[in-house]
Amino acid sequence: MSLIQILNNYFKKKENNQETGPAPEGVCPNCWGSQDWDGEYYNFMKSQNSNPSKDIYNSFVKDIVRKLDKITINENTYTCEKCKVNYDKSA
Repeated sequence: MSLIQILNNYFKKKENNQETGPAPEGVCPNCWGSQDWDGEYYNFMKSQNSNPSKDIYNSFVKDIVRKLDKITINENTYTCEKCKVNYDKSA
């Protein structure tokens, strides 16, 4: 699944008040939290009167993907290339 699809699923769950977890799968929780993308999404939806067009929504998600593009995950541990924080995969 691509990062765009993962973010789409995350925000759709958020809209439906479903459990989302601290950050989308495959995204560094440290970078996600420090950038406050949940808050950005709230501001985006508020400015679109909760009815954004598909093109505007897709542009919003693609903008986030561009900003998170430097984040990669290693096989045994999660190591964020951007903030250099390591996470134990088994934790």
